[in-house]
Amino acid sequence: MLEAIRNRRSVRFYRDTPVSDADIEEVLKAGFCAPSGHNERAWHVIVVKDQAVKDKISGLHQWSKILARAPVVIVVCVDRTKQDLWIEDGSAFMENVMIQATEIGLGTCWVMMREEESGILHEALNLPPHIAVLAGTPLGIPARHPGPHEPKIPEDRVHFDRFSELEEAR
Repeated sequence: MLEAIRNRRSVRFYRDTPVSDADIEEVLKAGFCAPSGHNERAWHVIVVKDQAVKDKISGLHQWSKILARAPVVIVVCVDRTKQDLWIEDGSAFMENVMIQATEIGLGTCWVMMREEESGILHEALNLPPHIAVLAGTPLGIPARHPGPHEPKIPEDRVHFDRFSELEEAR
């Protein structure tokens, strides 16, 4: 598992190769295995392949432009009427999706997509007002892939029993 986590990187360039339905199903299964507050499991996912829809949602902000260039976009949503922990639940879902995608050789990049219910995403994806959009990720075969992260625990960030400042200089 640590190997997939180490190799999960933000991929911003994708090949034109289509992503198989089996691969999409595999990453979605991982998402639906995520922990959920009160076990509400109030997730909804929009799998976007239509280029016109990808073009619309890629106009959300400057960092969402990469969504138009990927074969597939996974948009993670949560029903706010069922879950007050929708940000946490959606984040757990998204992380599982991204790690599983890495495990099977696909690239992802977390793109923040939270907006008001009357915004671009709700219109483009035909979402009802009670469905909140958390984030999205492009999904595809990486054209370029940054190297893996090296697992390193910063000694000044881990505290035992209570937070303590390390001495400045000895």
